[in-house]
Amino acid sequence: MKNWRVYGILMAFAFIFTTSCDNSDEATDEANNLALPLYESMVIDFSNFTDDSNTGKSTAQVYDNKAPNGNWFFSRIVVGVWNSALFTNLAVPVASFKSAFANTPENLGDNIWQWTYSVDGFTSEYSARLTGEVTGEEVLWEMYITKTGIGAFEEFLWFSGSSAMDGNSGFWLLNESAERPEAMLRIDWERSNDEIGSIRYTWVRELDEQENDDMFKDSYLEYGLQDGDLDAYFKAYAYDSNKQDFSDVRIEWSRATFVGRVRAFDYFEDEEWHCWDSNGDDVLCE
Repeated sequence: MKNWRVYGILMAFAFIFTTSCDNSDEATDEANNLALPLYESMVIDFSNFTDDSNTGKSTAQVYDNKAPNGNWFFSRIVVGVWNSALFTNLAVPVASFKSAFANTPENLGDNIWQWTYSVDGFTSEYSARLTGEVTGEEVLWEMYITKTGIGAFEEFLWFSGSSAMDGNSGFWLLNESAERPEAMLRIDWERSNDEIGSIRYTWVRELDEQENDDMFKDSYLEYGLQDGDLDAYFKAYAYDSNKQDFSDVRIEWSRATFVGRVRAFDYFEDEEWHCWDSNGDDVLCE
């Protein structure tokens, strides 16, 4: 019988979580070189595991017909939990960053540019102020958010980061909230040609809500591209409160055919790969 402890770990972890810009005609050469990092530098691509059209199965078919020990089913659970956890908690910061691409920055001088705008898509009113400062070989970014109406808060630094001048690498550091403006999540990313080659979300919060050491600190989810037929992967690494240690899951799949495999010792109780075909059905690994 499979060990469902990993699913509990993932759900607990989810609870804890509970291209370039347009420049004006008067922009300087420096402004023309100051481009926003790719939007995808803040957003992992979960589509292969949240869009059932890739496997030819509907959501109802997946949950009605797949046994709970299905290889793709388990991988979908892992990815789906992270997807829900991340985007529920990062909805406003991510939307705020995305909105910057539709706005033109103002040159404040001293190699600093500023985007100011309202953030659409929410019932509450959010205002954003994003600054980019060129210093040496990198750009320093700071995103300030203000909320009016119910649950209003004054402007605070929701996330910051830096990116290389060539736009090929960087990181974001997100604070938890206006009430708890401490570092919560770090996103490290690298660009490969015109897409993100790797991106990793790392839980960096030091203390939990009860001001105790946060045992989930250093848990992470990584998405990346790699050579070979299975050209994409996820690696999930989260703290297991039962065994008081970290557990990890490795998922690899083909973006073209969707065939893939998963390895997770705490679920399958072995170190072997467990595979699925292009329909999401279990198959023997070659």
